[in-house]
Amino acid sequence: MDNLRLLVGRRHNRQVTENLKREEARRRADLLKLESYRIDLDVSEAPAETEFFDVTSVVTLTAQENADTFLDFIGKSVSEVRIDGKPVDFRFDGARVHVHIPAGEHEVTVRAKGMYSRTGEGLHRFRDPVDGETYLYSQFEPADARRVFPNFEQPNLKASFAISITGPAAWEILSNGKEQAREDASENSLGQQLARVTFAPTKPMSTYLTAFIGGPYHRFSDAVDVDGQTIELGFYCRDSLAEHFEIDDISTVTKQGLQLMPKVFDYPYVWGKYDSAFVPEYNLGAMENPGCVTFSEDAYVYRGEATRAQRAARANTIMHEMSHMWFGDLVTPVWWDDLWLKESFAEFLGAWASATATKYTEAWENFAGARLSWALRNDQYPTTHPIIADIPDLEAADQAFDGITYAKGAAVLRQLVAFTGEDAFFVGAARLFKTHAFGNATLADLMAALEEASGKDLGDWVDQWLRTAGVSTVTVERTSDGVRLSQQGIEPLSGEPIVRPHKLRVSGWKIVDADGGAKLTKAGDTDVELRTQVTVPWQEIGGDDVDLILPNDSALSYVKIGFDETSLKSALAYEVDEPLARSVISTALWEMVRDADLPASRYAEFVSHSGEDTSSGLLAARINNALLGLSRYTHVSVREAELTTFFDGAVQKRGQGSSDAKLLWSRALARVGAALPTRADVVAEMLADTTDQDLRWQLLTALAATGNVTAAELDAELARTGSAADVVAHVQARFSMEGKAAEGLAKLASGTLSNDHVSAIINGLRQPLREDELRAELGDYFGHVTEIWRKHSQEIAERIIYGLYPMTDLKPGEAITDKPEVRAAEHWLDTATAPAALVKIVTDCHDDQLRALHAQELSN
Repeated sequence: MDNLRLLVGRRHNRQVTENLKREEARRRADLLKLESYRIDLDVSEAPAETEFFDVTSVVTLTAQENADTFLDFIGKSVSEVRIDGKPVDFRFDGARVHVHIPAGEHEVTVRAKGMYSRTGEGLHRFRDPVDGETYLYSQFEPADARRVFPNFEQPNLKASFAISITGPAAWEILSNGKEQAREDASENSLGQQLARVTFAPTKPMSTYLTAFIGGPYHRFSDAVDVDGQTIELGFYCRDSLAEHFEIDDISTVTKQGLQLMPKVFDYPYVWGKYDSAFVPEYNLGAMENPGCVTFSEDAYVYRGEATRAQRAARANTIMHEMSHMWFGDLVTPVWWDDLWLKESFAEFLGAWASATATKYTEAWENFAGARLSWALRNDQYPTTHPIIADIPDLEAADQAFDGITYAKGAAVLRQLVAFTGEDAFFVGAARLFKTHAFGNATLADLMAALEEASGKDLGDWVDQWLRTAGVSTVTVERTSDGVRLSQQGIEPLSGEPIVRPHKLRVSGWKIVDADGGAKLTKAGDTDVELRTQVTVPWQEIGGDDVDLILPNDSALSYVKIGFDETSLKSALAYEVDEPLARSVISTALWEMVRDADLPASRYAEFVSHSGEDTSSGLLAARINNALLGLSRYTHVSVREAELTTFFDGAVQKRGQGSSDAKLLWSRALARVGAALPTRADVVAEMLADTTDQDLRWQLLTALAATGNVTAAELDAELARTGSAADVVAHVQARFSMEGKAAEGLAKLASGTLSNDHVSAIINGLRQPLREDELRAELGDYFGHVTEIWRKHSQEIAERIIYGLYPMTDLKPGEAITDKPEVRAAEHWLDTATAPAALVKIVTDCHDDQLRALHAQELSN
């Protein structure tokens, strides 16, 4: 069949003018200087079924010359444009309000009607299935403020924002500034009393940082004193989640961050209050709106059991977003090419601040064991890019929020901090803030500040680390003189291999008998500087009889590791007794699986031997890698047997160790059980024994995938609980059942689903035992992928295109080059006329497919 053609959708047709070009933004910045916005948003009817809201945007600006220009707005309609109070001609094309602005100072007023969102882009509206209440929140980065109010949507046209919101009086209504006034308004169509809330004007900031939040959120209040400044803290979640909100931990971490960062940045917190709103159906982990940070409730509000690793990840995110109050909000990149100027720094500071100021001191271990894999995966795609990316338009900007910009950038910053010294790094950052406060900055501005603070020339470092793409490999060779470390340079498209300067710590480890079994204990270490090759004398790392040689101990640089044979054998058989080194080894071994240098089954065996002292963060990362490896990187002829072995091992692991370990192995059993009908009895026993609701749904989904639970039983579970998370979990479980592919694709095509429900259906349809059914219903994926991209918003299009990509397996006796899906992808890439952002998605998915198939060859 060819049901994929349905997914071109009917509700959205993306306008060409939605994709703002960098050159257009530059011309507009040359023409206009902005002073302020007054935004009046009316969401009075949000609790009703209306699709639209009214908004008025008043912009005070100066035009350098007579300008035929445009404001950005993606909405239902624009009813009026006035300049200095007088109506003027305009043209609205669905994405831009084209208007002529005379030279001089003016007040431009635009009255418009916007549309509520279900995709997490713009002003998202959510109805709580528990109590029927309506919740609103905004999400704008990189350029979705234009979905709420007409504006000049680019980061270097900063202005002050005076915002007012009219909504139900019983709601908590929030924005960036502190509430200044609340006055009664009329009633809405439901008879609810309304209030108009006015907020204090903000300091100058970019449009994507504005925040609009409304609903019967539950509020927790606190405050923190920082150098004589009292910062009021508000914490918000949906009322039905208040009992699960861990206010003590969340507030403590927030206060610890606010006490730390103004000191190390030598610049005060300037945004007044500090609100943290945990919101539903959120596309991101969090967003750094000044004074009103938004977080994903799904990621950070735990209804059932949660591990220390989950709480450490939440602390890291709190610190990440807080650092943006300086890196990104106070000083903002001119355009999205320099996105790393805020995201790489925030990723680095999230880990640094967690380790420095909170009880979650394992932040760098978690980074090296999990986040770094994200960077390495993105950096080895054919579409990899330098940390300083070339971002020609907004579609490309949306995709630049990737592992390179975040995790690779943070890893590289660790190298920079090691090079300049930590004190000089923060002195340079403070100079940047003082020089460019409430403005925009570039790479040159940052490097000038850091060079002045450190007294070091950073030009070569910038060229090698920020302007080049890819990852080097450091190989280990045992010689009579010592350990020879060699850097395999990165092969560019043209020219000489790229050889970066690395500051590394290399260590030697010996197998030592200890309580609980033999382990690898460090015999010695030393710091070295590496470009092409360096030999480390044996005595500096513990002698020539060490069992493991580990370059990049302490994860000071960004490299892959090529172990020698003895070291690889030891790393797979024994745990090292230092947590950070343990994370470095785990990531190195996983990269070998992805490179088809190590069978996934061997990595899974390594994971099964994880000791009790393995942190929950690292154990979670290892288990996730092992499950991906066994389900995607093993040949179909041995896959079921390998999964069964891992499942049976996990049953044993679940009965021992810490509570975190038991929970992680239980979750692993649920995931593996979805592919093993022969182990359904074990899954059913676990279901009968657990009260953790999230785990119950994972187990029910496994039973649904193997045909061992009925739709009526799934419905009964939902009726018993019924929260928003349960609704989404029920959707995934239901579409994990046999015979649901056609229905699932039809629902995806309806255009009425929220972002979370789109993902839930796709996750259900992609269960291992349902792959053949899904492929049969999909039909011609590559024939329709371009239209899917054009007919859906970018967020939903990406979820569908990534989620339904035909990741088929290698059949016995089949060659990779003979696979129809491989040939179809290559033909599309050779011949299709498609937006660059879409080409990137297909290219990356095709590369993932080839990696998996090569690994399957290894295991056959």
